[in-house]
Amino acid sequence: MDRHQSATDVARALNVNLPRLHRHVRGRNDVRPDGHRLVLGQSAVAALRERLGVVLPVEGLTRAQVQALVALSRHPRGLVSVRQVAKAARLSPTAASRALAKLLSLGLVTRTTQKLFDGEVVEREVFEVDWQSGRWRETAPLLARAELPQRPPSRLPKRLPPRLANVFWTGDWRRLDVPASAEHVARRILAEGRHSPEAVAYLGELPAGAVELALAQL
Repeated sequence: MDRHQSATDVARALNVNLPRLHRHVRGRNDVRPDGHRLVLGQSAVAALRERLGVVLPVEGLTRAQVQALVALSRHPRGLVSVRQVAKAARLSPTAASRALAKLLSLGLVTRTTQKLFDGEVVEREVFEVDWQSGRWRETAPLLARAELPQRPPSRLPKRLPPRLANVFWTGDWRRLDVPASAEHVARRILAEGRHSPEAVAYLGELPAGAVELALAQL
């Protein structure tokens, strides 16, 4: 049985335009022409899902705005700074900034200034979903099945950032080897750092397996 799908159908399912899809599959062995259309094999479709994600259309919002909203909805204590939102949403800082401006204007997102510890007490902007917004309640069901693009593998820094010092207040947090102690770091954040948006966001930097093991021990 032919398990290929047309590029048009895949683009519609992933909510991306055809030119962008074509750029990402160019040169793959499991992509072939079929008359006047291009068809993709299962491995090509799976690779696209990882690279581009599955972000369903939401009326009145661009794909980047939906990605930013999905990312914030999965960080219930909010994210600190445009850069953190960009990283969580798999967007460039410029695209994230524009998306946040629109989401703020629509009342889907709020921005507050909170005191956080980053080596010292500092004031930082925190972006959060406006959970009480009527527009959010209408939009939320459309985001439940969204899949954000996969983050490319990156090397985990050896030391904790100073902003997490208040979570690791016992012992010398500066000497903690993060890659070797990822499960311990995740467990400590889940137990002591839930109040800190920056600590919660840092869980996304840790290996998924370490976070899963830490959750199982709660």
